Amino acid sequence: MSTENVLGALLSKLDDNALQAISRKTNATPQQAQGALASAIPVLMNALAKNSSTPEGAEALQRAVAKDHDGSLLDNLGSFLDNPAMANGSGILKHVLGDKQKSVAQYVSKNSGVSGSSASSILEIAAPLVMGYLGKNSSGGSGGMIGDLLNSFVQTEEKAGGKSQSMINQLLDRDKDGQVADDIAEMGMSFLGRILKKKR
Repeated sequence: MSTENVLGALLSKLDDNALQAISRKTNATPQQAQGALASAIPVLMNALAKNSSTPEGAEALQRAVAKDHDGSLLDNLGSFLDNPAMANGSGILKHVLGDKQKSVAQYVSKNSGVSGSSASSILEIAAPLVMGYLGKNSSGGSGGMIGDLLNSFVQTEEKAGGKSQSMINQLLDRDKDGQVADDIAEMGMSFLGRILKKKR
């Protein structure tokens, strides 16, 4: 499963009204919000893949998806976006990213042009979307299917060998020095740029 397929599945759920709602919640323009989500979602998918690469991690993710993320959120985006905090995006990020949250927010900010605080808010919206996507596409939390979704995603991106995937790997593997701005500034085309280019 490619990045564009995952992003397409999630971003296609976000019509103009949804992007306007995210814009108001995060102090970003709708276009910036879409770009930030297109940067945030692949990071979260990679982080979940890394976290679930051990039997213990895979079991924890399966339990979390089965318990709280059946995918219904994606069918009720209006309610979710009225009050994103109810989906506990901050708690999801704490488990998925740990001490790398600041670096990932910097990455999203630099890659999409939103402020650091907006990037953090958008990550808190993106996290429940990704978990809902996994639940909806894994028969409500089947551990094997979740692993297949994540592994297929990572393998496709690694084969593509893009700078964005390389940067994400560095973000998730690096020590917690938080100094990622220079690396991010040197990145090539963003994920959203790749999507738009393919549509032309």
